[in-house]
Amino acid sequence: MGNCGSSRKRNSQPPPHIQPQQIHPPGVIVIPQIPQYQPPNFTSPYVTATPLITTYPTQPPPILMGSPIEYTPQEQYPPVEPIYDEAYIPNQGQGNAYCENCKQRLVDCDPDGYASDFCSDECRREALAVGLSNPPCIQCKEFPRVKSSEFCGMLKCRNLPLCLTCKAKRVFPRSLWCSKFCRDRTPNWRNLVIERSNQLCLYCNRDRAISGQDFCSSQCESFVHSNAPCMLKLPANSQKYKDVAKQFKDAWKHPHKPTPEISKVWKIYCTEALVSRYRLYREEVEKQQQLAGKPFPKGDGRRLMSAGNEQRRFHGTKIFGRGIYFSGTSSKSDDYNDGSLKDFYGVSYKVMILNKVVVGKGHPLTVDNMTLTAPPPGYDSVLGEPSQTGNLNYDEVVVYREEASIPQYLIVYKAQ
Repeated sequence: MGNCGSSRKRNSQPPPHIQPQQIHPPGVIVIPQIPQYQPPNFTSPYVTATPLITTYPTQPPPILMGSPIEYTPQEQYPPVEPIYDEAYIPNQGQGNAYCENCKQRLVDCDPDGYASDFCSDECRREALAVGLSNPPCIQCKEFPRVKSSEFCGMLKCRNLPLCLTCKAKRVFPRSLWCSKFCRDRTPNWRNLVIERSNQLCLYCNRDRAISGQDFCSSQCESFVHSNAPCMLKLPANSQKYKDVAKQFKDAWKHPHKPTPEISKVWKIYCTEALVSRYRLYREEVEKQQQLAGKPFPKGDGRRLMSAGNEQRRFHGTKIFGRGIYFSGTSSKSDDYNDGSLKDFYGVSYKVMILNKVVVGKGHPLTVDNMTLTAPPPGYDSVLGEPSQTGNLNYDEVVVYREEASIPQYLIVYKAQ
C-alpha cells in the first residue's frame, strides 16, 4: 500500500561525448574527450540565475588527440549539476518531439528545464479541457501534470504564487514562502502553518478541504480513489487525528502496560471494489436484522445502533476459531501485535489498524471456543464478553466474512 506515472520522454540521440565503439589492441584504454560543462544561457524575468557550483571535484586527465595512449583508470566523479537561485527557466523548443495536442509544433520546456509534452500553455489548457492529458496540477489546477509528477513541471508548478513575505520570489510547492529566511521573518509563522495544515486537503495540501470531507475538490478525491489502495498522513493537529488518538488512548486499559506515545496516524483509502463489497454487506445485514435506531442490548438506552450495527474496532486477538478478530480495547489488540514490531534508529515501533466492522446481531460468549468457523445461525458475529465466571478480561468482536470489515486508519506508536 503506498502513497498516493510513467517514464518521461528523453532525447533519442546519444550524448555528445558518447561515440561509436572502436576496436583497439588488448590492454589499451582510450580516453574519450569530455566536453567542458556549460551552464544554460538564458535570461530569467525574476533574478539572474547564478550557478552555486561551477567546478568539478576532479579534472579529467589530459587528452592526446590522435593515436590511443595507455592510461591506468582512476576513480572519477561525474559532473555536478549547477544549483540556481531561481528555478524558473523560460520555455524553449527542444527540437526532438512534437506537441501531443496540436501535433504541429515542437515541444517547449517545463519550468525546470525538462522537455515538455506540449508546445505552449494554450495547448496544455486544450488538452486538459478535453481529457487528453494527465489530471490537473495540484498547485495551479490550470495546466495538466507532467508524467511522474504532481505538478505541471517535473519539480515545480508553472504558476507558483509569490512569497507571502517578500512578494518577489515564487514559493516552494505546498508552502507560503520562498525560503526559510522569509518564513522566519514572518511573525507567528508557526501558527500560520498549523492553522493552515489543519484545514487543508489531505492530498494536495494547498487548498482548504470542503467542510466534513478530506479533499478540496473532486479532482483530488478522484485521483486518490483511482490510485487506491493508498494512505495519506493526517496532520497531528487535525480533528480526525485527535479523535483517533483519543480512542486509542482511552481504550488502553491494561494496568501493567503504560499508554504508548502515538507517532503518526494514516488514513487508509481502499479500492472501490472493497468499499462497495463492504457497503453491500452492511445493507444486507441491516435488511435482515433491522438494527438502525435501536438501543444496544446491554447499554443504558441512550446509545443507539447504526445501520448493520457498524462499530470502530482495533484489529487483534484470536480465541474464537477461524475468524477476523477485533477489540474495543487497544491494549488487548497490542498483545497480539508483536509481528509489527520494527526498530528505527534505535526506537521500536508498532502499528495497529483501526477498522470499521459490521457487527450486526452478535452472539455473546464468555469463554473461548477455538472450534468456531462461523457464528451460530441467526447471528452475524461472536461477541467475547468479560464476566466473573468466564476466562475473558476484555471485550472481543469476531466476524467470519471478509466483507464484514474494512480498514480505516493505521496507527504508528512507540513500543514499550
